[in-house]
Amino acid sequence: MKIFSFRLAGQFAAFKDPSVTSNQTVYYIPSKSAIIGLLGAMIGIERDNNSLGFLYGNNYITFFSKLSIGIRCEFQPRKITYYTNHRSLIKATMKPFKKELVENPAYKIFVLVNNNEDSEYNKLNTSIFENRFVYSPYLGHAYCPALVSNPKIEKNAIEVVNPEDTITSCVILDESQDNDKNNSGFVNPSDLDMRPLSEKASIIIERHLHHFYRNNQLEQRVLKHWIPVNSASYRIRRISKRNLSKFFKMDDDEIVCMY
Repeated sequence: MKIFSFRLAGQFAAFKDPSVTSNQTVYYIPSKSAIIGLLGAMIGIERDNNSLGFLYGNNYITFFSKLSIGIRCEFQPRKITYYTNHRSLIKATMKPFKKELVENPAYKIFVLVNNNEDSEYNKLNTSIFENRFVYSPYLGHAYCPALVSNPKIEKNAIEVVNPEDTITSCVILDESQDNDKNNSGFVNPSDLDMRPLSEKASIIIERHLHHFYRNNQLEQRVLKHWIPVNSASYRIRRISKRNLSKFFKMDDDEIVCMY
């Protein structure tokens, strides 16, 4: 098992919500596909020549199938809003367009690489530890450059089969919507219960279009992501059945949800 971590930060982030087209609404954290795209850019994974018109090329999908990621949100969430004028393509008018940015984002990213894929692990390890990138990393948009720092190899990471009653400050993928459907076909309420360890702890829940590799193909679901912010710690009291994520205990006893 090969897991490493690094800090990903910047002045701004713009991980856009794809379900909103009337303005630029952004998430506080990047999706799994965004992180793996960023890692692929670091080591120079090229777009397929025949992928124009398709969302993802074969090179990216192959790379995606080999990785799992975990995220810890290390900043106090704050968004700023501004407006730009867009010219209409239909008539000679200008239309205001609202944009959001996340200010001073900082994340600790954990990456698990398939044991049998040493080439990808070695490429990522060299790129991140030596700070050498084929394509510069950015946080959702080219005007949001990213700073990669504090790389670390998690040498003693072990899988936690039952994460209940453990403490974490990392993002947890809520799989209730993927697993728990009643006979009518409707999704049951979330079965995830997290209790804060301090009065100042806070949590954000975001619904992301989550991509995952299953049955030899890339699939997607809209799933909730529970996000402890500013590295706040929570005790996991109850969690639903998991098919898309696993929990690992890292060198510093941090419990991380890898998905």
